[in-house]
Order: sequence, then structure tokens, then C-alpha cells
Amino acid sequence: MTEPVLDIPFADAFQFDPSPTFAELREGRPVARVRTLAGAEVWLVTRYDDVRMVLADPRFSRAAVVKQGAPRVALAKPMPNSLTTTDPPEHTRLRKLVSTTFAHRRIERTRPWVAELSAQLADDVARAGDGADIRELVALPLPIQVICQLLGVPYADRDQFREWTELGYSMRMAEKDLVEQAMTDLTAYIDELVTRKLATTDQPAEDLLDELVRAREEGDRLSHDELISFGVNLLVAGHETSANQISSCVATLLRWPENWARLVGDHELVPSAVEELLRFNRFSEVGQLRVAVEDVELHGVQIKAGEGVMAALNSANRDPRQFENPDELQLDRKDNKQLSFGFGPHFCLGAQLARIELQESLLALLRRFPKMSLAKPAEELKWRRVLVSGLAELPVNLG
Repeated sequence: MTEPVLDIPFADAFQFDPSPTFAELREGRPVARVRTLAGAEVWLVTRYDDVRMVLADPRFSRAAVVKQGAPRVALAKPMPNSLTTTDPPEHTRLRKLVSTTFAHRRIERTRPWVAELSAQLADDVARAGDGADIRELVALPLPIQVICQLLGVPYADRDQFREWTELGYSMRMAEKDLVEQAMTDLTAYIDELVTRKLATTDQPAEDLLDELVRAREEGDRLSHDELISFGVNLLVAGHETSANQISSCVATLLRWPENWARLVGDHELVPSAVEELLRFNRFSEVGQLRVAVEDVELHGVQIKAGEGVMAALNSANRDPRQFENPDELQLDRKDNKQLSFGFGPHFCLGAQLARIELQESLLALLRRFPKMSLAKPAEELKWRRVLVSGLAELPVNLG
């Protein structure tokens, strides 16, 4: 009997709790056929060990996702010439060129500034009073200001590139034409910025994009197209994903007020809590796409060369084979090897920056508003239909 092809995102997507379909697939069909929003049929892998394997095994390619006729997950086309769409050795070359710029110790130096900015945004929340929208007042402005400062993008342009990036992540078929135009406009914007910076390489570097323009390793350097791809990916991922995660983390804690109260009483628990929230909350309603470059058999399923394979990170993060009581939020969970930042060669370049933003924004709110609560029931909060899951609003009462 032929198993049905499921449409993904699933019908019950875009809400707090993951679709039960993921758990059903993990147990009964760990390699299942699904149809993406772009109309492609691909294999969906849902178990933790299988997801890690797909993300790290060279038989599953990222470079192949930008080839003509390759399957697509979302409406926006993936950009070539970037870390996210290359395989070793080209990926290794790119990662080496930018590794110093994104070194853990280097990014950690931003923490005091992010903490100060978070405290200022908490002041804005206090001025707004009960009903303040944490998404609009903290979750969006914090990562936007951080990435503008770090990348060297004019903060005055934030409304324009925010519109482009939100459209770029859209999962609404009705916005297909708008998505393509938004990504074209965003690419042109970064192209102009890169061109200006290339003309000033005789001056001291002032930001990460300046450093990428000057990055060299044994005579090698980033090409103009590679610089544009880096700029686009960093600008989009650097604020859209963090904004959605900040909102989700705060909302998830407030769904169970005892968790908020626990962190109010123990700030040292925040780093562990952030890792658990990253595991517990869905990062996406779909998964990271790879294309098989040779035939692979997995759980009795024959995946043929050229077929797409989607690694469902959110499902892996709820796999009971890896996590004890995975559907419980345990703020002090030990040995939490969550996969929200990916795994293998394509582990998120900005993971440490995202952790800093999540930790410091949460600390600022915990210190300022120990009695914070949701201003409306969690089930009434609206979700945005975007590639990276996120709330459309997060109104709170300050207590």
C-alpha cells in the first residue's frame, strides 16, 4: 500500500504546540513523503539521529539545492555563493575566511552592549504599561539594532529591509510575486552597500561587513557575489530569526507562570533555560533541505540521488530517544544537545550572537518585570505564516 503524500506545513501548524503529525511520523514513518509549499515532493526525516545524519553526511548536499530544477521548501529561492548553499571544500573555504570575524570570543564582547540595549528597551516597555507588545518593543528592535551596528547597515533603513525580510520568509502562496520582488530589492540594497565598502578598503574597518570585504586567507578572498550573499543572509537571519525566538521564549515562559517566577528567583538558570526554550519551541514548521547526491537507504526507504530530504529540527528536538520527557519544559535540563542551530558543517554561524540576545533580553525583562503575565490567553495569540515560526504579537501586563 502506497503511503499518502502529506502537505507541509501541516494543517495544524503555526501555533504553540507542534503538530501531532510529527510524533506520529517519528514512530510510524520516520522517512515520509511530503509536498512543500513550492510544490516539490521530498522526504521528511523526523528522528533525532536521522536528522543529525542528514545535516552532517556528505551524501546530502546543500549546494545541490540551488541547481536548476532542485526541489524547494519555501517561496523564496535560496541564494547561491553562500555558506548555506555550498558543500566542502568550497564551504570550508568560505567558513575559514569569515571564522575570525565570528569567533566566539569576538562575538562575546558584544554582550555588555546588548545588555545595555535590552535594559533601554525594557524602559520602553515600562512606559507603554499594561498591554505592551513585547514583539514590537523588544523582540524586533533589539536584533535589528544589533545586526545594523555589527554589519554596518544604516539603522535608518530598518523599516525598508524589515519589510523585505518578512516577505522573504513568507509562507503564503498569495504573496509569491511579492516574495521574489522583495528578495530582488534586498539583494540590490546589499549590493550597493558592498560596492560602497569595496571603495573604502584603504580606511580602517568599522563593522563586520568591512571585515568581510577585507577578509583574506593565504591570498584568497571573498568575491563580490559571495559578499552580497553573506550580507543578505546575515541581515535576514540576524534579526528575523532572533526576533521570533525572543517572542517565543518569553511567551512560552509566561504560559506557565511558575517558570517565569523560577527565573526571577534564579538568574543563573537563564543560559540553561534558553537552551531548553530553543529545544522546546519550534524553529520552523518545515525543516532544513538537502538533496541526495547518491542513493541512500534509510529505515527501509530508498532515497534516490537527486531527491530532496528535509531534516525536521523541531521534530528531532522532541524525540524521546534523545530527550527524556521531551514534551515537558525543564529549565535545568542537563546535556541538552538541541538542534535549533543545526549540526555539522552548516551549524549556524551566528549561534553565539543569538544566544547573547536571547539571554540578555530575557534577563532585562526578568529584572524589570518580575510579575509580568500574558495580557490575553496564549491560545488567542496570533502567529505569522513565515518560514521561521514567530508570533505576530505578544501583549503583556507588567504586574
